Amino acid sequence: MRAIGKGSLASILAMGLNIIRIVLWIGFIGLSIAVVVIPFASVIAGMFQGFGGGEAWVDGADYIQIAYQFVSVGVMLFVVTRLLEVLKTLRFGSPFVKENAEHFRTVGYALLIGEGAKIAFGFLSLITSADIEIDTQPITWLAIITVFVLAEVFHEGARMKEEQDLTV
Repeated sequence: MRAIGKGSLASILAMGLNIIRIVLWIGFIGLSIAVVVIPFASVIAGMFQGFGGGEAWVDGADYIQIAYQFVSVGVMLFVVTRLLEVLKTLRFGSPFVKENAEHFRTVGYALLIGEGAKIAFGFLSLITSADIEIDTQPITWLAIITVFVLAEVFHEGARMKEEQDLTV
């Protein structure tokens, strides 16, 4: 099986990532609605039951968990979108372009933000008794570093390709 071009491994990966992106968009939209509506749910319920106020449907710990999932799905959606952009250039046979180096760099930053958010929400969970663990693994940090290394490899590859294109 070919690695690049139409009908290649890159095309199959892109198809799988597109399916994942659709699922992530559905989750992201649902979590977006939940993050906005849930703080006002008891007020809205109180309005329908009279102005005596309603009972809180979701406590602070549950809201922290929903917000954490919102951030996590957002980061995953961003990463999948950038990987699809990289695969698009690979399918057309030209992966070593500066844009791909930038895509890998932004993926690295997104993963850093995701890990930082995990730590921040983990500390918030200690205050609110939410069920979020601060379980950062060394392999995760190694993967983030690897993404930044890949960004530099693609940046150098793009520079070398430009240099080669200028050589007669």
